[in-house]
Amino acid sequence: MDKLQTDEFRLMPFNSPAGAELYLYARDLMADKARRGDTAGVLNMILEPAKDGSEISETEFRNFFCLLVAAGNDTTRYSIAAGIQALCHQPELLAQMQAGGAVWETAADEIIRWATPAIYFRRTATRDVEMHDKLIRAGDKLLYWFISANRDDSYFDDAFRVGLMRNPNRHLAFGQFGPHVGLGMWLARLEVTVLFQELAKRISHIEASGPQKFLRSNFVGGIKELPVRVTPR
Repeated sequence: MDKLQTDEFRLMPFNSPAGAELYLYARDLMADKARRGDTAGVLNMILEPAKDGSEISETEFRNFFCLLVAAGNDTTRYSIAAGIQALCHQPELLAQMQAGGAVWETAADEIIRWATPAIYFRRTATRDVEMHDKLIRAGDKLLYWFISANRDDSYFDDAFRVGLMRNPNRHLAFGQFGPHVGLGMWLARLEVTVLFQELAKRISHIEASGPQKFLRSNFVGGIKELPVRVTPR
């Protein structure tokens, strides 16, 4: 992959030709919905005019669609993989899951904090601001590292261990408030919760059976391979 020439796709998500295919899929999907008179769903809501009459452009819609596909796909599966990794290295977690009860009110958020699938975002400052004795000027490009914030030991006790009962847990894996908060955060929590509830019912032990391998990416933090050995209940 690192030998490929991707300039042709530099405006596509992740410089990938698959972005072009997603663009076409989004167009065809909405055309088919229009033919069937189907006006339900999140995508139709996005296309509706705002209160001031403004509408999302076709390019903006396609980019939103690609982001929605990636954000709802990578993040959940890599959170689940990281949760299984945690079960392998902290055996007490499985017993806590099997005990049930209040643990399921907090477990998903802690697993997602531990995983932090989106490592960082880049933004451009719109005004001058001073933070931690550093001046950020309007127009400066800056990164904020979710992976660092979610392991900030000045905020999280024992930040490098998974604590399924951690509460409060204001991690930043979904962003925080405002228009950029994770649109699918409730679905992600539900998916993670249900998977581990069902897994905990079916196994009595889980351990790593080989070395783990991570994605080759500085943007998506994900486990690509994690061999495990399980003992059924």
